[in-house]
Amino acid sequence: MTAGNPQPTPPVDLADAERYLLRDPREVVRVLQALIDNRALISAHLMPGGLPCPTALLELADGQVLIDGNRQEAINQRMAGADYLVCVSQLDRVRIQFRLQGLQRIDGEGPVAFRAPAPDAVMQLQRRELYRLELIPGPPVTLQVPPPAEGRPELSARALDLSGGGMAVAVRDEDQGRFAPGSQIDGCTVTLPDGGPPMPVRLQVAHVSRGQLLAGFPVRVGCRFVGLPRNAEQRILQYIFQVERQRNARERRAV
Repeated sequence: MTAGNPQPTPPVDLADAERYLLRDPREVVRVLQALIDNRALISAHLMPGGLPCPTALLELADGQVLIDGNRQEAINQRMAGADYLVCVSQLDRVRIQFRLQGLQRIDGEGPVAFRAPAPDAVMQLQRRELYRLELIPGPPVTLQVPPPAEGRPELSARALDLSGGGMAVAVRDEDQGRFAPGSQIDGCTVTLPDGGPPMPVRLQVAHVSRGQLLAGFPVRVGCRFVGLPRNAEQRILQYIFQVERQRNARERRAV
């Protein structure tokens, strides 16, 4: 039974949250099992309403999770009647967030618990991934996407924003078909205007939308980096820091 009254951790609601979602079942299981093994405290927010209560994952088996109940019976009743729970925790300074629904109360000789289907996606957020550098206007950061089939040209797209976790690019209408949401694209490269060589990256397409972006490029494609090497990540973060420092310096001179 979860004890104490720790300060609840509020869930985050990002417009581009899809880019940070893990959907590979093996990765989802890995994260959930790590929460169990580390006895990580979870702040569960009962929806609708958002009432927070502390809990913990107790077990993961056969596609089901067992979650701790509460000492207060009134809270247990609220949990049983909730449409879903938004669960927030942390592992190694990485924020973990996922949704549980279809909770079934389990009463026995021991404390109250709840069983629910394991989530099909888990959000992982590091602090540096919460910050995105807007790149328009400014020197171009470009993404090279390999041709989808032999005889098709390589695609070069300008980045709209960049973070340690992913990027968004602008593409033409006729190129939108290359970016199916949820798909992974191997063999891409990112070129920064820092004089260094292009960086090989693998992307997962998170979302596709439309808007007034660049002239002739009305489609915005948000992508998440998959398995980004640490040296590439460090180079991206150093570039973001460099651009921010230059922008801040210009703003101070303008005052």
